Amino acid sequence: MKFVLIGAGQRGMIYAKYAYKKGHEIAAVGETDPAKREIAASEFGIPAERCYETGAALLAAPRMGEAAIIATMDRDHYSEAIPAMEKGYHLLLEKPISPDPAETLAIEKAAERTGRQITVCHVLRYSPFFREIHRVIAEGRIGRVITIQHNENIGNFHIAHSFVRGNWRR
Repeated sequence: MKFVLIGAGQRGMIYAKYAYKKGHEIAAVGETDPAKREIAASEFGIPAERCYETGAALLAAPRMGEAAIIATMDRDHYSEAIPAMEKGYHLLLEKPISPDPAETLAIEKAAERTGRQITVCHVLRYSPFFREIHRVIAEGRIGRVITIQHNENIGNFHIAHSFVRGNWRR
């Protein structure tokens, strides 16, 4: 399968590397940061003519694969997801679908209209510790579970990185 990568930051590169290691091709990259764009091009052997400065520029080009990995900023998902599906790409979309509920519903309607599939990445859902919790519950080893409350405790580095000086500081 051929993928295009829109957003070559940490998450986008993780998904693209996984696909690449499984034998899939990363055919093009759209990334605003020149250094990240260059790293993706080098990592996946993407020629310069298929390296785009934005996701919009990549989506304006002829279709280059079956699916698009969209791992850009949350607020950009709407403006990239719909054109990608209209171009014929299935989506691997980083969570959240959109920070705006109306945009999320519009993305859903576009998927129905275009017949495209969207896979939303919830990266921890299938991690070993959550799989083990699921197995233990499914086996009934801790009794009948009525409800689960899950808290993600955030360490000081995460707060300093994301909520103080990062993209979510406001």
